Amino acid sequence: MAGAASTVLSTEALVAGYERDLPIVRGVDFRVASGELVLILGPNGAGKSTFVKAIAGLVPVHSGKASLGGADITDVPAHEKIRHGLAFVPQTENIFATLSIHDNLLLAADILPKEKRSERIAALYAMFPDLAGRPSRRAGALSGGQRQMLAVARALIVEPSVLILDEPSAGLSPKIVSEVFARLKEINAKGVTIVLVEQNVKAALAIADRAVILVEGKVAHEGTAAGLADDPLVGELYLGARRHATVAP
Repeated sequence: MAGAASTVLSTEALVAGYERDLPIVRGVDFRVASGELVLILGPNGAGKSTFVKAIAGLVPVHSGKASLGGADITDVPAHEKIRHGLAFVPQTENIFATLSIHDNLLLAADILPKEKRSERIAALYAMFPDLAGRPSRRAGALSGGQRQMLAVARALIVEPSVLILDEPSAGLSPKIVSEVFARLKEINAKGVTIVLVEQNVKAALAIADRAVILVEGKVAHEGTAAGLADDPLVGELYLGARRHATVAP
């Protein structure tokens, strides 16, 4: 677990869910160090997406707290958390499909001072050349991978300290998944801390530093990405892998 001195994002005994009497996240303690890429893994229904949405302010938190850079952000409204340095990319509805690529970026940049908007948009075009080559194209006409890159670009435009993504590989081909994950690793290497909810376990573990496994809304296991990738018991119990059956002679 990340050391307290370097912790950039944390939760303490976080309980969250859409209904107070039926919490989905049940007392999660979580730490991410500055510069880490940490995965949230677990079986379907484990509470992974609910957990990160609670941090992002999109699901009610019933008790416990979330902190960013040492400041309590539990009750900060979702639309204000970006000002504290937290950017969230949801699985769906993460771009404005009827607007152009450029207008999507302009809208995201509206939070910035006017004199910085053009500079940041230019920086994002440099980071995502596929987007730069077609700024007037309607976002809804982009491929799945391009739409995800636009969603990430929108999130990065305000230079957040922490980027949270919920299932960025959903619906993408294996080739495009590799491209998206490679780009996320590049972004992480530039100093952006990343928290990633992902079902594509093998590909995600290949780019991560650590992983935390949730089961029934609680932390069931955690460790280095490399260690979890090689742990057959973890794979069988929590990640849907199966052992080879032993055939009796």
